Amino acid sequence: MQVEFALDYIPRRMKEMGYENNYITRWRHFQLEGTASMRIDADNEYFLLISPDVNVSVRSKFGVYDTTDIGINEMQYEHRGKIDVTNHNNTVTLILFIQIIPTHKK
Repeated sequence: MQVEFALDYIPRRMKEMGYENNYITRWRHFQLEGTASMRIDADNEYFLLISPDVNVSVRSKFGVYDTTDIGINEMQYEHRGKIDVTNHNNTVTLILFIQIIPTHKK
C-alpha cells in the first residue's frame, strides 16, 4: 500500500466502521534486525502496512502479507490484534506502518 492511497483510504474505512472522524493516526517506522521478529499488540487499533520490503512477513488475525509464501492468494495490508512481523533478510530492514487509533466521541 502506498502512503497516498492509505491517507485517502483511512477516512472512508473509519466511516465504514462507524468511527466517523473519531480517530487519530500515527506514523510507525520500525527497524528490525536481520532474521529477527517482533510482536505488535494492536487489539484496539489498526495498522496499515506501507510499501513493505519483499523480505518482510506480517501476520495477524486480519490476514497475512508474505511474498515468500506461495500458499497465499491475497496479501493483506490492514492488520489488527497480535501482529507478528518477521524480517527474513540477514540485514536490518525498516518496516513502515500507519497506525489508526479509534477514539471516543467528544
